[in-house]
Amino acid sequence: MTRVYLSGKITGLPVEAYTKTFARAEQHYKTCGFEVVNPVTLGELLLNFNPDATYEDFMTEDLEALRGCTCIALLEGWEDSPGAQREKTEAERLGLEIMFYKAIGGRR
Repeated sequence: MTRVYLSGKITGLPVEAYTKTFARAEQHYKTCGFEVVNPVTLGELLLNFNPDATYEDFMTEDLEALRGCTCIALLEGWEDSPGAQREKTEAERLGLEIMFYKAIGGRR
């Protein structure tokens, strides 16, 4: 099964906003038959393990998860996220397929 990593802006957004955006993208890709790696879920797991996790702790976990994927889906607004830019750069270095996800109707 093809494994896709979701990448988009999280930092600086309200929790409900990015959670909803990533959940919609996750549902879309699951419906299309992908196994989905959602960094929001990874972040929740990391916080349960380490409530004092830093931005770099999150990025380390995310980049490690990305390395186990076959493609990356860049969500709307990814360009405004230094973390998503790092993830895209790593995906390119790994030769992963790069896809772009746009919410239908512009809903977030």
